Amino acid sequence: MDKKLIVLDQKASDNAYLHKDFHGALCYAIKYLVDQFGHAATESYLKQVGRTVFAPLAERIKTSGLSALETHFRDVFEKENGNFTVAYEDGQLVFRIEKCPAIAHLKQSNQLFTERFCESTVIVNAAICQLAGIRCSCEYQPGQGKCIQKFWKETK
Repeated sequence: MDKKLIVLDQKASDNAYLHKDFHGALCYAIKYLVDQFGHAATESYLKQVGRTVFAPLAERIKTSGLSALETHFRDVFEKENGNFTVAYEDGQLVFRIEKCPAIAHLKQSNQLFTERFCESTVIVNAAICQLAGIRCSCEYQPGQGKCIQKFWKETK
């Protein structure tokens, strides 16, 4: 039997934005890490992700301020069709999420959802902010798909 080799020449930009599917993989990864290594090791891993993967974002925040973070969030949430508002209130960048595209996608596609999924955002954001020299907070109820994230420059 002759096998025919087919070569596909494609770039990521040729395809639809697929980051939403990453969220399902992240839920499984978090569950695996917690089950195998515990909460503390999972938190340590997520902090490392924040410090390494998002180091360029932290550098942009250092040089451009909170507007770099605003640009990052707008880009991600617009690509994923999230329902959100961004405002500056009392020197803080306030990001209100009314419909989290990650949680909506997980629920719509019947994928695993772990209660620690939202916490992963809190931990990663805190690591990014620590690197950038800013502070953050996040008010949320796990799985509700809504939160209020606040970011501000640290004052001495």
